[in-house]
Amino acid sequence: MAFDPNRHVSVSSGSFSVDVNELCATHTLVTYEENLSIGPARIALNAALAEADLASFFAPETAAGLICAISAAISALDSLESSVDDLRWKMQDAALTYADANAAASLWEAVPGSPLGAQLSWRSLGALALSPGGALAAGGVALYHGFQDASASAGVPWLPAVLLPEMTTMVRGRDLWNTAIDGVSFALHGDEESGALFQRDLGRFALDVNSLPAFRGVAQSLAGQGVSQDLNSTSTQPASGIAALAVPWVVAALYNRMGCGHGASYGVAVRGTDGNARVHHSEAAARIPSGALDARTQAALAAMPDAAPDTHYEGITTSADTIEHITTMSGGDADNGEIAIEEHVTAHQNGTTTRSWTVDIRGTQSFMVGESGPQDSLTNLQGVAAMPSDQLDAIKEAMRAAGISPGEAVEFAGHSQGGIMAAQLAADPQVRADYNVVSVLTAGSPTATVAPRDVPVLAYENSGDIVPGCDGEATRGDNVTTVMFRDYAAATHPEDPVPSSHSAPLYVDEIRTTLNAAKASSDPGLSALAAAEARRTQALGLTDNTHTTIHHYQTRRITEK
Repeated sequence: MAFDPNRHVSVSSGSFSVDVNELCATHTLVTYEENLSIGPARIALNAALAEADLASFFAPETAAGLICAISAAISALDSLESSVDDLRWKMQDAALTYADANAAASLWEAVPGSPLGAQLSWRSLGALALSPGGALAAGGVALYHGFQDASASAGVPWLPAVLLPEMTTMVRGRDLWNTAIDGVSFALHGDEESGALFQRDLGRFALDVNSLPAFRGVAQSLAGQGVSQDLNSTSTQPASGIAALAVPWVVAALYNRMGCGHGASYGVAVRGTDGNARVHHSEAAARIPSGALDARTQAALAAMPDAAPDTHYEGITTSADTIEHITTMSGGDADNGEIAIEEHVTAHQNGTTTRSWTVDIRGTQSFMVGESGPQDSLTNLQGVAAMPSDQLDAIKEAMRAAGISPGEAVEFAGHSQGGIMAAQLAADPQVRADYNVVSVLTAGSPTATVAPRDVPVLAYENSGDIVPGCDGEATRGDNVTTVMFRDYAAATHPEDPVPSSHSAPLYVDEIRTTLNAAKASSDPGLSALAAAEARRTQALGLTDNTHTTIHHYQTRRITEK
């Protein structure tokens, strides 16, 4: 795929904020400085040039050199004035752009210009058609959102629900409706605007739910089981935590009443290429007789297929190569999961070798919950909620089986659910204590709520991909470099049945193309990507003399059935 310089790719690195008022003030100051400095300097240089012309009658040679120098200074001043004018126009354009973005993303966006004006969009017009009070409702919702934000900032997010219970119910329903509408619109069109609206509305509805006194009580009572207590944000993390705890009970009920599902999970089994198996029993395993646990463990081991054989390659592994390695994994399904661990051995000129590792984690293999394969929707809920999961335990057991030493550099990489797991592992204090975590690489993953703060993260996202927006927040941070693609057509990649923009092979194509462009580009965004790629290469110690072996591991839950 050839790089198209006109396509839309943006790269952001580090956390930042924009004060539009300050930007406008700076624009004004630059304008004044131009008028106060460049104007007088031009007058002075023109006067000096006139005096040099007069002096040429008396000292031609000296005057000629002086005229040349003054003319060069005037040319330099012209160039400076042109650059300052260009800067002023860019600052003005940036201020207008950020102001428009703030207006579009603001929770007051429903009432541009006036607290009581209806939003001029198909959504507000539909509300107005359905209800004579649609215009008033739009203004009321915006005012409520402002009160809600102020209350959340003050640490009392429940205050609007207590003081305005009927308004709370109405706003919550409206926010849910907007989330559903924008989700459908995004699914149909895959455009950047509907994707941004969906993420904003999802975050807004999450805050609605998290602010409910009853919900807060449930979440706080489950704090010891890993549910997030950050209930004042627009993160979906707390809601996902409660859903993740509720889902096993639903699955168990279905199993008991209808004989379907796999029942409770008692841990996970991991088997490598050598045929050896490792078992990690969960806390639930202690509640059943040891004989029954042994029988279920042996049944899980007997049902597991053999792991794929090791593969090898030479040279530097780019982020595109790593995501591509994940796409080539084929041993996972609803019944079994698959993890690959890349062992990088680099030979140096002094005859020594160093070793580093990349842990490759696949995305969701089943959208059911409680499957025997741990890469299912239950893991999705647990991951976004930053809760423990069988998949996390499986990855840790695979790392132990691979023989990773404490001081050796480790990178976690994943697509979709795999990226959630990668970020969660890198942020885990125990994992950080056991391993030297140097990098996180994700593609199409909602990692905003679980990404580590002190480990470099390189995140690839597509504005037409709904999955990265399912955390309700933007992926940002001082150590986060986010590459956003905006040029996807809603088409299915021929090598992947996953529709349109979430396809892993499609991500690989875009990543590889953008990396190639970044090598020869001076564009600030692409330069930031090149720098992030160089950091991960250096952190892993990869060179042309690196030999990599990919070890594959099969995983399976130890279930009740």
